[in-house]
Amino acid sequence: MSDDEIYPVLAGGNGTYPSIGDGAKVISGNEITNNDIGGDFLLQPTIVKLPSYDIGGGAEALKTLIYNHEKLKEDSPQYLFVLDELQSKIREVESRKVIGLEAKLTSADRTTYLDQARISSQKASKMISKYQHVKAYQIIFTHILSLTLTRFNSQILPMLRSGADDIAISSAINSTIVEPLYQEVILAGGFVTSELVEGMLYFLTEKCHVEWK
Repeated sequence: MSDDEIYPVLAGGNGTYPSIGDGAKVISGNEITNNDIGGDFLLQPTIVKLPSYDIGGGAEALKTLIYNHEKLKEDSPQYLFVLDELQSKIREVESRKVIGLEAKLTSADRTTYLDQARISSQKASKMISKYQHVKAYQIIFTHILSLTLTRFNSQILPMLRSGADDIAISSAINSTIVEPLYQEVILAGGFVTSELVEGMLYFLTEKCHVEWK
């Protein structure tokens, strides 16, 4: 996903369809207005509640974690704990049957996104392989992978299982995973792209951490 492909988050009101004057986000053809992070989807006639995120607070917490981790000796328990957490996310889940990315996206009716998913997953895999020994990125990768998995399971998977449509799923992925985590890392002084953050989701999918049904 490029930075130009931000999906809308629609803010619903008290049983009525919101207006732009109320701070609603509106899809008009292929245009999106008043987009921000957090809020609700107005999927007429259903409103899907999504959490809002304190990006500044998350970035400060991440910055502190990076600072403290960089001072640790490599044989300290805290340092080894972070490594164990990171390795647990970049290894395949042995207890689950390995199913390819294509099969998983097919099961979720998202084959339209397969090519981009493969490209972004490969970029994420290369980035992890190249920088997993850099202390700052050990924290950044662990942060992104852990929250991607948690937020997918708590926000996206229930929507998939309830039959939410493609626009809703894409919007929720962007609003709960891609944009918040991308901004947190940038504000904390790291460097990633929104495509890389999205790639982490598909990387976790290939490693069987993420189930799409």
